[in-house]
Amino acid sequence: MHRQGLKLDGYTFPCALKACGCLGLLVMGKQTHGYVVKYGFESCQFTVSALVDMYASCNELEEAVKLFDQYSRCRASGHDSLVVWNSMLSGYVVNEHNIAAINLVSQIHSSGAHIDSYTFSSALKVCINLHNLRLGLQVHGLVVTSGYELDYIVGSILIDLYAKHGNINHALGLFHRLAKKDIIAWSGLIAGCVKLGFNLLAFLLFRDMVNLDLKVDQFIIPSVLKACSSLVGLRSGKQVHAFCLKKGLESEGVTMTSLIDMYSKCGEIEDGIDLFNNTSERDFVCWTGIIVGCGKNGRAAEAIRFFQEMIQSGLKPNEITFLGVLSACRHGGLVHEAWTIFKSMKTEHGLEPQLEHYYCMIDLLAQVGCFEEAEKLIADMPFEPNEIIWGSLLGACGTHKNTELIAFITECLLATSPEDPSIFVALSNVYAAVGMWDDSSKLRKAIKEVGMKEAGKSWIEITT
Repeated sequence: MHRQGLKLDGYTFPCALKACGCLGLLVMGKQTHGYVVKYGFESCQFTVSALVDMYASCNELEEAVKLFDQYSRCRASGHDSLVVWNSMLSGYVVNEHNIAAINLVSQIHSSGAHIDSYTFSSALKVCINLHNLRLGLQVHGLVVTSGYELDYIVGSILIDLYAKHGNINHALGLFHRLAKKDIIAWSGLIAGCVKLGFNLLAFLLFRDMVNLDLKVDQFIIPSVLKACSSLVGLRSGKQVHAFCLKKGLESEGVTMTSLIDMYSKCGEIEDGIDLFNNTSERDFVCWTGIIVGCGKNGRAAEAIRFFQEMIQSGLKPNEITFLGVLSACRHGGLVHEAWTIFKSMKTEHGLEPQLEHYYCMIDLLAQVGCFEEAEKLIADMPFEPNEIIWGSLLGACGTHKNTELIAFITECLLATSPEDPSIFVALSNVYAAVGMWDDSSKLRKAIKEVGMKEAGKSWIEITT
């Protein structure tokens, strides 16, 4: 258009700038900005709005703020400039400048401008980013008084807000009242249900989406597969897998990892390994998933093999990967292999072992009767041992009849958790196992004084 001498106007520039922002073309965006100034459109609110949006989308927030402040100084109020305010607000949200975004929302409200659905959407996203339900309730109040509660965009973000904060009743109430629900409403509610353990409800919501022929994206599938894993619902998981194959979603890295996780948690690790072996593009998460899955299913040798192959492929393992392979060694009783991997964390990969990694090693050493090595590792680790570590050592003492160490562990456990009835029960059981009946009897009396633990309850899944 420019080369052919056509006139560039207030409609041309916003479209061109939006394209630059979406594609991250900062250099071209700056060139377009030059034309905006040359043709005298720098005071046009729609062009300024597009410029602010372009700079914010290209991670040049300071330039966006400079333009916004320059425009605001020339305008006495925000009544006729809401589009520019919204662009600046969106820029803050995209770049995670949440406090600045909240301050801007307050300015918009104080100016008396008519707040629209775009303003409310950004404000609610800030509340989600800040994990601030109280602020979200205040914004929700403004949404209701402004008549936007049942707007499908605002309503969907409200559902996501309440679901993320564990208020499923509010989220479900809004969900059922919305005449039109977008992908944010469905995905937010499903993810919220999974987070709070309402796994069957999450799967039923997913089934409703499929029956309504709504678009399901790669962000919903991992939540649904996690629900299937928690329910140990292999049949449901296979149905989701078939859906992924039908819709072409199985090649997504996060979907593949979620499928592997689902099969491993449902005890079908062979299916998980087959999936992994048939995956051409394996990212870090995918490798970690199969290593952890093998460890949980007693396939320690394969977990170690995958760990070694991951390193050979050029990918760097992190703390979670190491925890997965060390847990596999712990379950498999592979002391030598575990020591080698544990030491390599710091010497070869520059990672400091965390308390969980020490626990794996201490528990493994105690299981095989290497109490001196376990005690030395406890003394050398840069963390205070907790009741879990002392508990694992105590259990091993009972197995190996190590009465000498029990008295010391008892002191440490009682100092760590003096009012925990389960500690007294564990100590009493170990004393009984090694024949220390008098001590066991004394602890049984102490249990009654501290308070007996409530009996456990089981849950049976009924598939429909």
